[in-house]
Amino acid sequence: MPITENSYIQAGNPRKPQLLLIHGLASNKFTWDVLSQFLIDDYHMTAIDLPGHGMNSQLETDFSYQQIVDYILYLESQLNIKFDYVAGHSYGASVATMFANDSRSEIKKLALLDGGMVPMKLVPEMNQNNYKTKLSPPDFTSRKFDSISDFFDKNLALKDNPYSQQIKNAILSNFDHSKKPNLVPFLNRSNHLKIVDYLWNYDPESLLSKIKIPVLGLMACKFDTIIENLSYRCEYTDYMQSINSFVKINWILNTPHDLQLYAPKLVSRKLLNHFS
Repeated sequence: MPITENSYIQAGNPRKPQLLLIHGLASNKFTWDVLSQFLIDDYHMTAIDLPGHGMNSQLETDFSYQQIVDYILYLESQLNIKFDYVAGHSYGASVATMFANDSRSEIKKLALLDGGMVPMKLVPEMNQNNYKTKLSPPDFTSRKFDSISDFFDKNLALKDNPYSQQIKNAILSNFDHSKKPNLVPFLNRSNHLKIVDYLWNYDPESLLSKIKIPVLGLMACKFDTIIENLSYRCEYTDYMQSINSFVKINWILNTPHDLQLYAPKLVSRKLLNHFS
């Protein structure tokens, strides 16, 4: 199994603890650029492109969790390191949980950023018949690169976010710039839907109930309080804490799903406290 050139980024002091950063579905290693600025003095970080994403878009895999975990373990061997800690976002949180449960993994602590904690089958508006439609990627066939870039410029500027440019860069890096002016995502639709199947069948209770290392779940909520249609997430994460004392949940309010991009300082403080 080859390690694709430029399919990972390393930063920080190699003598510090090794931290693996795993992005979410249809994302890539650059989603961690802002957050890593606040962790660079404390860890040696490796942010990877998962198979099917970014520079690993052509890597052959069936997208099963086992093959993804095998890939991470192979990367460890090629880099001659052992990851001490893992942080995963969204789909990457479920990958991180599978990795933590593998007997070959030696990680000491796990952080799950708005993923890996609540089964997709609990989402009220989803069911066996519509989940692929609900989770399918947008159709970019007729879109041009410049049009979406302009859209981000206008909308991110309105938010007055100090990280607007980095957020834009992270989002645009999900598309193959060599295909301009066409807008072509690195993760193609077929592979996206294969991963969706694994996400739909992911069972956090069976995995997190038996985990024996500290797990921090950072759950995002874009409102300043938990609204009723999100209460199932609170109830389930409370349940996960009740069945395993290693699991601790923190809610990050007024922050969208990509909390590592929109609240990097706060998230970095949470991670530093958890991993210390």
